[in-house]
Amino acid sequence: MRNHLFFLSTDSHASPFDMNIALDAGFDVALPYVCVKEEQVEGLTHDIIFSRGPKGTKHSAIFVGGSDMELVEKIVKRAGDSMFDPFTVSIFSDPKGAYTTAAALVAKTGKAVGGLSGKKIVIFGGTGPVGQVAAALCSKENADTTIVTSRDKKAGEEAAVRISSVYGVSIKGAAAKTGEERLALIQEADIAIATVKAGIQILSLNELGSVKNPLIVADVNAVPPSGFGGLAPGDDMKQIAPCVKGIGALCIGFIKYKVEVDIFESMLENKITANFKTAYESAKTLA
Repeated sequence: MRNHLFFLSTDSHASPFDMNIALDAGFDVALPYVCVKEEQVEGLTHDIIFSRGPKGTKHSAIFVGGSDMELVEKIVKRAGDSMFDPFTVSIFSDPKGAYTTAAALVAKTGKAVGGLSGKKIVIFGGTGPVGQVAAALCSKENADTTIVTSRDKKAGEEAAVRISSVYGVSIKGAAAKTGEERLALIQEADIAIATVKAGIQILSLNELGSVKNPLIVADVNAVPPSGFGGLAPGDDMKQIAPCVKGIGALCIGFIKYKVEVDIFESMLENKITANFKTAYESAKTLA
């Protein structure tokens, strides 16, 4: 039997990025279903599990992606609840790549500093999908974690409370609209992370030059300009300012790719349910 991956997306398209990786990992075909709603999932799942018989479930799997993180998790739960032995298949969720990207980011950064416990970490763009998951993973490693929004302090604090509740962690919220405000937030930090939208620079090279304590910066966006001035996508703990070393987006992206391949390959070998926790465990071995 051929190996089929059924791609359920909350968006109007299925990500070519994820489909390419699934095929690279060994799936023979990736079948996209777009604009998927929670109420459609039971029917889709039953079609997937019943159409190939119990033996066919070993050669079928579900990937759930798209921009709506909350809906992605609802789809995963509904799909899981719609299965029963012997009609079960693997499910892997990675909304907009947030789980695998955050996992790669935190694992790579943690390895670079010899562990995150007790480290002060500031995450710019921390209210977005990657930032939220990265913050949760950092906090679970006992790091003092702050997410930063470009809106106002109340918005940052409210987001921190919500994320802490969802993931069972304790993180702080802050706001910074200017370079001066951002610089003030990282002066006492060990690590500064950019998970902002492509094309936004958090701090210039000149601003980073005024950092007085050792600092690691990391960026997940390969689209120029970098989130931190002077940081190139391929940099791996490169000195970019007197007190600043940087990890570029391609270093993190390479680990993300390996993590996603690893999970897809595991789905071909065993029946698993994979999420951000699975991705992080994989990333820690691959970083």
